[in-house]
Amino acid sequence: MIALPSIAFGGFSGSAKGVTARFQDGRSILSLKAYPTGEATITQLARRTSLKKITKSWATLTDVQRSDWDRLAEHVSGASIFGQKAKLSGINLYVRLNSNRQMAGETLLSSAPESTVAIPNVEYSQIAVSPALVAISGIRHQASPYKLVVKMSAGQSVGISNGWSKTVIITPGIEDDWGEADVTTLYLKTIGVEPVPGQKVFVESYWMDTSTGFAGQPVQDSAIVTGEAPHGRRVRVTMDNVDTSKDCNVSTFDMDFSTGAPVAQFSAMCLGMDNVAASEVTLETPLPQEVMGTGMCLCRSCDDHGHINVQSAMVYMRNWKGETTIEFAHRGGTYYAPCEAFGAGILY
Repeated sequence: MIALPSIAFGGFSGSAKGVTARFQDGRSILSLKAYPTGEATITQLARRTSLKKITKSWATLTDVQRSDWDRLAEHVSGASIFGQKAKLSGINLYVRLNSNRQMAGETLLSSAPESTVAIPNVEYSQIAVSPALVAISGIRHQASPYKLVVKMSAGQSVGISNGWSKTVIITPGIEDDWGEADVTTLYLKTIGVEPVPGQKVFVESYWMDTSTGFAGQPVQDSAIVTGEAPHGRRVRVTMDNVDTSKDCNVSTFDMDFSTGAPVAQFSAMCLGMDNVAASEVTLETPLPQEVMGTGMCLCRSCDDHGHINVQSAMVYMRNWKGETTIEFAHRGGTYYAPCEAFGAGILY
């Protein structure tokens, strides 16, 4: 039998096999050592390696930098213990914030942030989970340096009411795209299997300030997996969709069509055609007929003297003989090529 350290012995600290005792703020606290219960994923192994590197980098900081981290840690609370907030040390805060930043693709922060700023909560209208689509929509956008962190679980029984402990990070930091975060590919890559209709998926989401590493309060939710997605993916075409075997008069190209509204976002660098004030591309795969139409967008270019010149262009989209062609035709302002077409336009 193992004699567990008793809280009756004030000031006792030490370990006995799987039990550790520590003395903090006048209390003796017992805790059990955590051991892995399954095989670690590649993502988990990479995160553990990154934590080791960040911890070792603490020794490379100057005394002044470590003191600044210690002072900041005095104003930051850790996880709740018996109804009280635990104190964080400077190195704990340094590792926590830098692991968040590194997870989001940022570099290590050597100097402590000047202050802590309240992080907004995630606000959205719907979570859609189906075999074909996993997305959060209606997100209230937050500008940079905020990025959205999403954690999700594999499908669980609908009878489970609390499964957030089963969530894993799906994305360490993304920006919503017109109020939507489509994480279908990321979900399948992380979880490994498609959601099964009728099961329940648990979701956590929060904003992270990538400039400091501070994270907001997680918003917890769940969704029942449906057989069909409530809406389709928004249509978008880029240079990857251009048929390069046909005449192409653009060097960059990106069109994003709004879901359920005749609106498109244009972005293209138009090179122009010989003796014609227009540029045209042909797509490898035709667009759905429901998004086809004609719109107008602004253009800008430099004139012969290097001054910015404002133009406008009509955007014609046509489906003909199994191909989609998109033409940017000059309509207003003095024509100079190349010119950049940009902005949103209503299609009719």
